[in-house]
This record gives sequence, C-alpha cells and structure tokens, in this order.
Amino acid sequence: MDRNFKLILLTCMLLAVIGASACIGGEKDETAKGDSLGENSQDLVVGISSDVNNWYLDKFADGDARFVWSQVYETLVRLDSNLNITPGLAESWETTDNGTTWLFHLRKNVTFHDGTPFNADSVVFSYSNKSYVRQAVLKPIKSIEALDNYTVKFVLQKPMPLPFYLTHVAWPIMGLGCLDKAGNFVKPVGTGPFKFESQTKDQEIMLTRNDAYWGNKSLLDKVIFKVIPDPSTQVMAFENGELDMIIKVPEYDVNRLEAKKGIQVQRKLSTFTDFLQFNCDKTPFNDTKVRQSVAYSIDTNALVNDVLNGVGKPAEGRPYFPNMMYSDPDLKTYSQDLDKSKALLKEAGWEDSNGDGILEKDGSPLNCTLLVSKGAWAARHTLMAQVVQEDLRKIGMNVEIQVLDEGAISKLEGAGNFGMILRTGYFVWGPYPKHFFIHYSKSPYSHYHNETYDQLVDAADSTIDSQKQKELYYALQAFVIKEVPAFYLVHEEKVVATGPSVKGFVITAEDPWLDLSGVYLERK
Repeated sequence: MDRNFKLILLTCMLLAVIGASACIGGEKDETAKGDSLGENSQDLVVGISSDVNNWYLDKFADGDARFVWSQVYETLVRLDSNLNITPGLAESWETTDNGTTWLFHLRKNVTFHDGTPFNADSVVFSYSNKSYVRQAVLKPIKSIEALDNYTVKFVLQKPMPLPFYLTHVAWPIMGLGCLDKAGNFVKPVGTGPFKFESQTKDQEIMLTRNDAYWGNKSLLDKVIFKVIPDPSTQVMAFENGELDMIIKVPEYDVNRLEAKKGIQVQRKLSTFTDFLQFNCDKTPFNDTKVRQSVAYSIDTNALVNDVLNGVGKPAEGRPYFPNMMYSDPDLKTYSQDLDKSKALLKEAGWEDSNGDGILEKDGSPLNCTLLVSKGAWAARHTLMAQVVQEDLRKIGMNVEIQVLDEGAISKLEGAGNFGMILRTGYFVWGPYPKHFFIHYSKSPYSHYHNETYDQLVDAADSTIDSQKQKELYYALQAFVIKEVPAFYLVHEEKVVATGPSVKGFVITAEDPWLDLSGVYLERK
C-alpha cells in the first residue's frame, strides 16, 4: 500500500479517537455506567450501532436489530457456535418425499412472554402470507398446516433444504399476542430468554429475564442495549465503563483492546464476506474481461493486513468463507497481478490514448462509481473503498466513491446508475450457501443475467441430496470465479469485546446473533 495513504489512514483514525473522546466526555453524566450499577447487579449493558426499527414479522429486521431480536424471539431450528444445525423450538423434523413436504415436531411446555402456549398455530401465524420471509425468501411454500398442537406440515412447490432456511432470526416464531383484536401490532411477544420491557428511540432498549423460559434461565436480570452509531464513540464508552460489551469492535481497535488488562476480546470467522458487486448491465462491467481485470488488480491480503489490522481473512474472490457448507478447498482464486489486469483491459479495447493515466475506449474514459453505505459497516467499508480506488487507479480506472445512506443507494441501484457497490452478507444465514441467489436473474439485488448460472442455482437449491448439492455448489463457486459478477474481498471476523465484569461469554460464528447463555456479571 502507498506510504502516503497509510499516513493519511493513521491520521484519520487518531482524529476519530480524539473526537470520540470529546463526545464521551460531554455525555458522561447523562449515560448510565455499567460499572455503577452496583456489586450485585446482573444488568448487562451492550453497545449497538443501530436501533430496532421493527419488531413484527412483516418487515426484515435490519442492522443490529437482529442482535436484539435473538434475545426476544426464537426459531424452529438453531445453530451451535460452529454453525452445526440443532433443534430449536422444533425438537425434530423430517421430509416425507425428498424435500417437498416437511414435518416439524414442536417442543412442548413452551410459553410465550404473555403466558400463552407455543404451538402449531403460532408457527402457521409466523409464516403466514403476510410475513416478510414468505414474500421475499420462502416463496415456494404452497401451504402450512397444523396437523395437531405440536406438528406442522410445510408443503413446497419444489424440493428444498427447508430446515436451513428456518435458522435465521429475522423470521422467528411470534405469539399471536403481539397483535390487538383489530390485527394491529402492539408489542413484541416471543419465547426467548428475555422479554421486551421498554424502548427509547435511538437511545436504548431494555429487556428483562424471562423467568418462565423453557430452557436454561439466564443468569442476568436485564440486558440494556445502548444505541451508539459511531464506532469510536462506542469504544470510548466501553473503555469508560459505560458499556459491558460491544459486539462490533472496529478493526483498528482490536489489537489495542486485546492488550488492555481486564478486557477480553473474542474473534471468530463469521458467515459474512465483503464483496464488490458489479453492474453487469452497463459499460464497462458488462464485459467479463473488465471484471476479471478488477479481480487481478486488488490485493485482498493488503486489505486485511494494512487496512483491517489483520482482522479477517483475504477472500481472493472466494464467494464465502471456507468453513461453510460445500466450500471447495481447491477453488482457484485470484491474487494481485497488475500486468495480467492491464493485459485484460487491453484485450477489451481500453487504452490510454492521451497519456493522462486513465484508459479510454471509443472516446469515453474508464470512469465508474463505487457506492458505499453509511450503515453499520461504514467504518470498514469506507477505508476498504479507498484502497480499491487506489488499486484500480494503477490500471487506469478512475473510481468515484459515493458514501450514501441506504435509501439513496437503493434509488441509484434501482435505476442502474452505478458501477460497483461495496456490500457484505446478503442471503447469508448459517452455513447454507444461499448467497449465490444474489446473482440470480430474478433476485431483487441481481445485476447479472446468465441462464446457465440461473440453472445451477435452481438445481442446487432444489435437492436435499448432499452429494448433488456439493457438486452443484462447487460448480457455482467456479462459475463466480470465472465470470466475476462480484469480486469477494474479505471474509469477516466477528469481534466482541467484554469488560472485566463479564463472565461466561462465548462467541459464535453466526452473525448477526448474540448468545448470552451462561453470561453473568461480577462487579467490583
């Protein structure tokens, strides 16, 4: 990486920390300190970046809302800390016809937070036609039927590995008590280890222990989520004792916090991967050679080591991290090769005719935009985008970075007015590689259209034969490497920091998910 860029990067980080320190100093008297709650307090204070803007099944729980949802709501099928599938509110399940019909046998003696029983009717309610998941993800469901109080039958239009779909906390089981008699949402009602207590918009959410929980009851009395959007401000609040835990530690703070006495930092490769998605419908990225050129131009090792301080794993074009299902260990990936990159652009007809360092073709310069969201990943993505910009400049491509809110990005994306978008995740839950759907022609986020690719996606997601799935997902990985509808940059590491009072926390690979089972506080 260029030495001047490194200096600028370090200066920006220093200024961010100084600014955050000043901000925290001004708010110290107004913020409830975790360590000031008393020796016997079992009230855990957790920092999150965004508020919960929705609690009901008709919308997707975005941002950090899912960390909160995972305390209140539960799913039929769960994952352990290493992404192995396990029983949740369903004790067992089976398919009677190779994946078209699924029977789920529900756990008994479970109650919702309002005291009503969890049963098959609540499952039918949670996956009704009004639910987000039925509209956006599980469209192939033909019917859901309660066979008895504790058996639910799902009938699908095609074979599907349905249990993997039902692990995602964004489409959990909700009690009918969340609605009033007129059908209006009134409050969150789940079966989870904590109950909703109160919410102050853009400030905090308070949850209290569910003493009627069917599993091991939490050792905590309350969990208080403090909404602090700025990552540096959040870290300062944590170090000042105002937070017991932060669940998204900025990469530039990881090494420093790891060395600090009393603080425990846990790291684990998650299910999320950062990637550059190309607009394959418009020039210049409608040419495969140009997309391949970008892949050869970016040093993903430098992104991890120099920008992210060694946090994460270089993806080198690999669509998802190696610990997920059907990841091909022998997949041929990319490494930076500027000569190869320039040769591909020349083959595609791009040349620097006027000596200004930017290539042209048919009189038009090689310019493009790179969209970056102001959301939860802004801190890392903005720095990563700057390195991508620098690397692409070396091959004669001029990149304009636009840091925008999600609404503005959606408008530009819908109109096709962009070159690349820097993203993370998308159709990622648990170990199952549903992510390939993002490049499927009919996906709402697709900007790539290839009939062969679509056929592979359909076939891979329409069988429960593990050997066939493995072959098909291996083929899809090779297809993405060759065709490059997106270039995958970094396999993310989930990084959680806990203060001296927090005991018993164990990080999980699933993201976004927060497992507080076994956690307790020893305040001094």
